Formats: sequence, structure tokens, C-alpha cells
Amino acid sequence: MHLKRVTSKYKDKVYEYAQIVQTVRREDGQNTQKVIKNLGRMRSEEDWEWARSVLESMKKEEELVKLGDLKIGHQLELGGIWAGEDVWRDHGIQKALMESFSGRNTKYNLERITFLLAVNRFYEPSSDLAAHRWINDKAFSDITDVDKNWVYRTLEKLVEEKDEIERRILENLKENLEPSLDLVFYDLTSTYFEGDGPDLADFGYSRDGRPDRVQIVLGIVMADGVPIAHGVWPGNTADKSTLGDAAADLKEKFKIKGVTFVGDRGIISSDNLEELEDEGFEYILATKRRKEKLVKKLLVKDIPGREKVRAKMVKSEDGRRYVLCLNEERRKKDLKRLKKGREKCEKELWKLKDRFDKSQEGPGSSMTKKGVLKRAEKIISGYKRIFETWFDETLTWKLKNKAWEYERAIAGKFLLVTTSDLDPTKAMEKYKELKDVERAFHELKNMLNLRPVYHSTDKGVRGHVFVCILALLLRRLMEKKAEKLFEEIFEELERLKVNVIDHRGEEIFQRNEISPCQDEIFDLLEVEKPPKILVSPS
Repeated sequence: MHLKRVTSKYKDKVYEYAQIVQTVRREDGQNTQKVIKNLGRMRSEEDWEWARSVLESMKKEEELVKLGDLKIGHQLELGGIWAGEDVWRDHGIQKALMESFSGRNTKYNLERITFLLAVNRFYEPSSDLAAHRWINDKAFSDITDVDKNWVYRTLEKLVEEKDEIERRILENLKENLEPSLDLVFYDLTSTYFEGDGPDLADFGYSRDGRPDRVQIVLGIVMADGVPIAHGVWPGNTADKSTLGDAAADLKEKFKIKGVTFVGDRGIISSDNLEELEDEGFEYILATKRRKEKLVKKLLVKDIPGREKVRAKMVKSEDGRRYVLCLNEERRKKDLKRLKKGREKCEKELWKLKDRFDKSQEGPGSSMTKKGVLKRAEKIISGYKRIFETWFDETLTWKLKNKAWEYERAIAGKFLLVTTSDLDPTKAMEKYKELKDVERAFHELKNMLNLRPVYHSTDKGVRGHVFVCILALLLRRLMEKKAEKLFEEIFEELERLKVNVIDHRGEEIFQRNEISPCQDEIFDLLEVEKPPKILVSPS
């Protein structure tokens, strides 16, 4: 068996492909070459190295058929690494990293360590120190004996080359995936630290419900379901102040124009709208429902129609269009929640009033006015917009009728401001796709274990976040390729292991049998299945 180089010309471009072939004798006595395996298109010397390793594996497999006296030892992870590496390479992430790191003279492979750190988030997401142990002890990989300091240096190099890496990845995705960049989605989240954290860590608005912990703020730009850029800011950064950085990234780093920004209400401000307009970007942004007079005036308008979800343009001025959206099902839920909340508050306030009045009648310590008002504030904490409490000999309150009617009028509604020429229904539909970014944050926090609780330097934190973003990108690319949820894909791939077998002092690496479900996953991902006997990674 040997490796054969095959060339093909298309539109003045020459493409190279690799085949494993074997010389066989035909019936007429002439020799010919039989194709044993097609290895696909070769884009770089690294691809050819991979092709040669496959050839070595197949030759080794032939030799081992005759061997006996085998002792089976421990197992190594294979399935997710093998399939993930193929997708990583085919979508140009490997190439982007190698080119970005090309000026770095290190004795270790920065791209390989980055890939393994990313795929480790699928298997055992924990600290980067734990990832280092996983790489050395549990992963079947082409690099071994990775020093923990190499891991930390890799994180630092990722941060130093972040802009170049993201730019190159997007260029390669354009070639391989052709993502739609007409519409980009932007949103923010936060993640907190248990201890002091690095200088970046600070107190701010917590989306994790932990205002008592210092945190960082993370913003992601997504297009066509995949992350194309991200930013990390100090924990006390206001949401709206990050949008300018994201817009500048797209314009300067990616040279992208003619894009429509889609974002949630937290990032909106008059300065932001003007900044996007000045930069030539269109936008579809949700407004804050209780902040501006114009918004409050437009939200109470009716949207005629029978559709359960509908939208209507309610105002247009200075190139900005205001689109009022209504979801009838959500309206019913909001009204029910409002009614239930009001009744519960009134019931608890009556109880508190009775307790105070009774405490004033008999001997012993009585409730203080300050204490009663503090408890009353807690009772109405989620409904302060519609209740007012004060003390007049006893606890007193009233329902703010105007506020109550406003809350009922805006139930199930939201207002968008946009400069795009999409019709109202389309604008609403595009805004709702922002939910995909929320799902991405959920994946980052719950599946990929984003929280960088073990880092004490800014670079360490930023590098850890970047690895998680790359893991999210790989997840999404695998989902797109297989047209399945990642959980379904990885459930099968995780079961594919490599058995480390000892034969008279020599280590042999043999994978377990590929199940029909695993076979289907490899086919959907268009990944060559690993040979039964694999070449030693050392």
C-alpha cells in the first residue's frame, strides 16, 4: 500500500486529493492500482502528514492481525477528538490558528494544545490545569507529555493573537461554510468568581443572580448560528457601552459592511443608535419598555389582526421605524401573572398590617414602623411599579391605577426600533432569532463550564474564555454538518474509545467496535472512520 497524489483542475484552480492505493495483478497479468481509501482534499502539508499517518495505521493493522498474547490496559478518549479534529480542520480553524501563530517560536504546538483544550470542554469541562491532565492521561492525540506551563502560555498567546485568529477563522468559514453576514446578533452575559479574581473582575449587574460576587462581562457576535467574535470587559461595564466595540470589530477587523445588528434592550441608548448609523450599520433593537416617553406612548397602541403573533409599524421618523409586536399567548400569561402577583401582594400586606396592629394592643415588644415598612417593601419587591406603601398610624398602601392599566396594556408586547427596510413581521422574526445567542450562553455556562474561577490574571481569564468560544464554534459546526443536536452527536462519539494493549512490551492502540449509530454520525459529519489499529501518538 502507498499514498497517491491526485490532482483536479476547476476554474483555473488546481486541487489536490489523497488516496491510499495498492498494486494488484489483473487477470491479464498486468499490474494496476486499486483504491483502498479516499482521504479527500489536501489543503496543507499538515493534511498530507495526516494522510501519511492513516497509511501507517492501515499498514500496522495488517501486521497486527497475526499477533497474540495481548494484555488490555487502560482506555483513551477517541470519538469526539477524532470527529472534532476533522471538522476543526475542514472548516479552517486549524489553518487560522497555525497561520496566526506562525511567528511564534515555541517548542510546543500551540494549535494542537488549543484544539485539545477546546475539545476537552466536551468531555470534562473544569479548570485548565485539569484539562492539562486530561490531555496527558485520557486523550488519544498526536501530542503527549504536555507541560502545564505550555497550557498557560497557549492561553496567553491566544489572547495576544485574538484579533488575527478571529479574522482568519471568519475568512476560512466564508470559504467553507458561507455564513450569512447580512444579519449579526449581539448579546451579553456575565460570569462570576468565587474569590477576588483578576483585575478585570468587578461588581456589576449579575445575570447569574450573584450581585455579591465580582464578575466579568462577555459579549458575543453571532452570524448564521456560529460565534464570529467576542469581547471581554470588566465586571462593572454597562451593557450599552460595549456595542461600539462590537461594531468597530466588524468594520475594522473583518471589513464587514452592509450588516444589520440585532440586539436586546440592554444595549440600546441614543448614543448607540447614532454610532451604528454613523458607521453605516442598520439595526433591529428592542427598546426598554418603561424608560422613554415615546416608547411608553407607542407600547399601548393596539395591533389589529387575528394572528396569535403579529407586528405593526407604529411610527417612522428620521429613518428609524418603530415596530410594535404582540404575542397573544404571552399576553395571557403576563395578565395572569400580573393578577396573581397583585392578589398575593395585597394578601400579604393585609397580613402584615394585622400583625402590626395586634402588636400595638398587648404588652411586650411591638413591631416598629421602620421594620413594617421594610417588610412591606420586600412583599411588593417585584411589583413596586403598581404599589405605593407608607405609614399613617398603621401600614397603608394603594394601587397605582395608572401604572396598573399601563402594565395590562403592554402585556405580551415589545417594541423594536429599526433602520432596516424589512416588513414588520420579518423584523420581529429576525429579532426572535436572538434567542439563539441566549442558547449559546446557556451552552457556554452549563455544558462548556465557562466560569474561569481558577485564573488570577486577566490574560488567563481572557484565554480561558476564548477556548470556550472555540469549543462553542466547534459544537455549532458539528451540529450544522450533521443536522443533529450536539448532545445526540456526542452521546455516540463519547462511547468510542481506544484500548491501550500491551504486546510483549510494545504498546498497541486499538479502538473498540464502531456501532451502527456511531457509523451514522461519522457519515453525517463526512468524517473518515478511524482505523481499527492506530499509530502510537508518541
